[in-house]
Amino acid sequence: MIAAARSFTRRVPMPVLASGSAIRLQLLHAAGVPVTASPVDVDEDALRRQAEAQGLSLRDTALALAQAKAEAASGQHPGRFIIAADQILELEGRAFAKPADLTEARTHLLALRGRTHALHAAVTLWRDGQPLWSHISSPTLTMRSFSEVFLDDYLQKEGNVLLSCVGCYRIEGLGIQLFDTVTGSSDAIAGLPLIPLLAALRQHGILPG
Repeated sequence: MIAAARSFTRRVPMPVLASGSAIRLQLLHAAGVPVTASPVDVDEDALRRQAEAQGLSLRDTALALAQAKAEAASGQHPGRFIIAADQILELEGRAFAKPADLTEARTHLLALRGRTHALHAAVTLWRDGQPLWSHISSPTLTMRSFSEVFLDDYLQKEGNVLLSCVGCYRIEGLGIQLFDTVTGSSDAIAGLPLIPLLAALRQHGILPG
């Protein structure tokens, strides 16, 4: 069995994660996916404006951003499978980006308090400049009407780590205390829908079936 597993991994080049996201890399490694991270530089603001001009929904915009990352990484890694993902938080048609500082994080959380938002998590698989597969999950989350005393304590405890989080929370940590209800998988909420991705990796021979 060990020899067979080694033979399999030699036949398929290790896929590339086109992201600097530590949580996405951690999710893949925990799921047993052999992957290396290679962040790409794309102008996300320009891509968002272009998507808006084209009339794309925020759900489809998340996929467009993931595909732009995959295309950029594919050119840098010929012959390798590329995994790319993006996530957009939508509250009643409004998109929330990552906060610039904790003051903005506080503003975002107050806007989300007591309301339901969606997290559009898009993931795509490319090779040699060609899309092979894509998927979008959209978990919904309802924040409770937390007090400002709780909010200030939360911001102090979490600190600058929130600046890398869409929505200003880590659902796998203290952020779970912000919510009344959560619908959707924890991996999609973290930004990488794993179950459909693992199926795609098996389909394309990246993982054994």
